[in-house]
Amino acid sequence: MSIDTPVPQSSPAQTIPAPTIPAQAMDDHWRELVTVAMLGTDRRDPPEPVGPLADLVADTVRTAPSERMLAQVAACVAVRRAGVLPGPPVDSLAGPAPDERPPCVPAAADRWHHITVSWPVLEDEWMLTLISNGWRMPPELVALVLRRHRRDLVRRTRAEVACGPLAPWLVNQLPELAAPTNKVSPSPESIGELPELPIPPDLAALLTAPGDESGRMLRAGIESGQLGPAHRAVLVNLLARVRPDALLDLAKALDSVDQISPGYGLAVALADLAKTRHQMLDELNP
Repeated sequence: MSIDTPVPQSSPAQTIPAPTIPAQAMDDHWRELVTVAMLGTDRRDPPEPVGPLADLVADTVRTAPSERMLAQVAACVAVRRAGVLPGPPVDSLAGPAPDERPPCVPAAADRWHHITVSWPVLEDEWMLTLISNGWRMPPELVALVLRRHRRDLVRRTRAEVACGPLAPWLVNQLPELAAPTNKVSPSPESIGELPELPIPPDLAALLTAPGDESGRMLRAGIESGQLGPAHRAVLVNLLARVRPDALLDLAKALDSVDQISPGYGLAVALADLAKTRHQMLDELNP
């Protein structure tokens, strides 16, 4: 006769809830760690880890206070990041409208940086030449140009034309780039024309003279002392408006000014202006 032995039934596995750390306790502990980090572990020991953080940090032997401190910081960062919930999904950012114009060549973009620092008198011509030759502002310059000409409405309007659809799109993302709205709009004539620069009548004839002739006259005036540092401003205006095909001859003549002449430094500066303007126009050639 057999005896049935009851088979013990296994009880279903019970899930042990993971230990938790109250958010306030974690924040307080993090602030204590920041305080110790500012003071240094030589002056204050790291705080005692809280909750399951103590088990995590105690998994390895760390004898130095600085080692225990780094272990707590690493564990704290992991816990804090694990507790961050993702935010609601945001709409995809729509890009600006297309602009069929090609961006100007990198050399022209570099030239903009150079002239705004060294020869700002050339910037108006740079911008108008860019627009008239069918280029657009390279994206990396758009924010700089809009910020630079935020309050000058004539130059701001030129900049917006040069930047194309990227300008209003970027202003929409960064409202601090917006221009004031309480000023009178500039006239189309002022936008499309170079501003007049003061040039004395006795120098105005050089605006249309061939480069070898105007260069010879400037060299003679500088070497004789008739043109000196006191005339720098009007000479800069002159070279910013002379006919473009005269620039290289002008630069050559200015480079040949005698080094012992009192106006030699002025001649070097003017030669640099002439060369810079020539290179600027060449780089923006369509």
